[in-house]
Amino acid sequence: MKTKRHSGEFISFALALLAVLAQYGPALAGGQSDPRSLSDSLSTAYALSEGEVPFDASTAKLDDYLAYAAKQSPALKAAFYEWRSALKRSGYAGALPDPWFSYTYFVDNVETRVGPQNQVFRLRQSFPWFGTLGAKKDISLEAANAAYQRFEAEKLELFYQVKTAYYEYYYLGRDIAITSENLELLTFWESVARAKYRVALKQHPDVIKAQVELGKLEDRLRTVEDMTEPVVARLRAVMNLPDNVMLLVPTEIHVEEAALDRDAIIAQVLANNPDLKSLGHLVDKAQAGKRLAGKSSWPSFFVGVDYIDVGQAINPNFPESGKDAWMASVGISLPIWFGANKARRQEAEAQYRKAQNSHADAQNRLYAFTEKIIFEYDDALRKTRLYRDGLVPKAEQSLNANYTAYQAGETDFLNLLDAQRQLLDFQLQYERSKSNLAIKRAEIEMVTGKTLPTP
Repeated sequence: MKTKRHSGEFISFALALLAVLAQYGPALAGGQSDPRSLSDSLSTAYALSEGEVPFDASTAKLDDYLAYAAKQSPALKAAFYEWRSALKRSGYAGALPDPWFSYTYFVDNVETRVGPQNQVFRLRQSFPWFGTLGAKKDISLEAANAAYQRFEAEKLELFYQVKTAYYEYYYLGRDIAITSENLELLTFWESVARAKYRVALKQHPDVIKAQVELGKLEDRLRTVEDMTEPVVARLRAVMNLPDNVMLLVPTEIHVEEAALDRDAIIAQVLANNPDLKSLGHLVDKAQAGKRLAGKSSWPSFFVGVDYIDVGQAINPNFPESGKDAWMASVGISLPIWFGANKARRQEAEAQYRKAQNSHADAQNRLYAFTEKIIFEYDDALRKTRLYRDGLVPKAEQSLNANYTAYQAGETDFLNLLDAQRQLLDFQLQYERSKSNLAIKRAEIEMVTGKTLPTP
């Protein structure tokens, strides 16, 4: 009975100590719990969106495509759960090590003055050197921050991919519509040529030329129609959309034709680009790693308490017969392996230098990439205005003039075909430039991490 009673007392004491450590452990680690509401809310949203989610393509706009992709994209979910995992890891990275509990039972009792020793209960708690837990906490927090920025980068990349496929699908739709219109017009030219041939006003070669152009346009139309399949497949894939959902060709897109401030865009990229921010957090993580490696040369401590259960002495009338023993202990580690500790510090220094140079290299590459995108945006903007406001109207005038001249017998059929071919080319170039302008604007928003302002 005595052994059970004393064992119960020690277990109660041990549980009380563990409760205190659990309560004050984070404070000893130098960290504080911060809100995780964004992670929790996104986790709830993803949990609710598991399984097949309906998508009404008949009324969907670009924003609907983006919203669906944000909820259903496996790549974005993977980046989110990577961030969430790192975030949860940061919640315990700076905590104290788990305490140790051990139990010893004496098979052959050790006889003492006050009685035989029956069993021993031990509890140990170690404490790293000052600042060690804080450095571990900082490493974990910076890793979580870097993971969050990678999640943001994945989201921006996802939106860019959706927009690119959407705008490309729009362009192919316009290509099909414009080519079909030109095919109808060329069919009319061919009927005119045949009519003139029947009344002997024109020679047979005009009909042959028209039929050759008809064959070329029909072939182009089939090619463009076939090109829509891989574009739709890419759009479905990036959205994780089921194959049974039919995606209608977008009939229009809204494109802001605004000139961009080059210096302002570059400044936004260097300040807000999530990939660059992620590398910046990795630099901070490596710096915290240097601090942690510097602590390896310092000792860690432990404190402990032992309880020895003692039985009744041989002489039961002895005043202290059966008195149990309590012992407190402290200890210190001996970091005597100086070579290993020096190697840890050198490794941490090399990792820090690597992170710094990776960040600088990424910054240089991003600067050059942004310059290229701005040029391509400006070029697409110039061409959009040129074809819409200048070349397409002039090509339409040229076609009308050539048709009038051909009807009057003042020009040949080849000039009429050339005028129509030029109009088709200019119309397609305009739609291509318009789509490219929208794509480049989306690409700039991806690297800046912000929506471009609308004038």
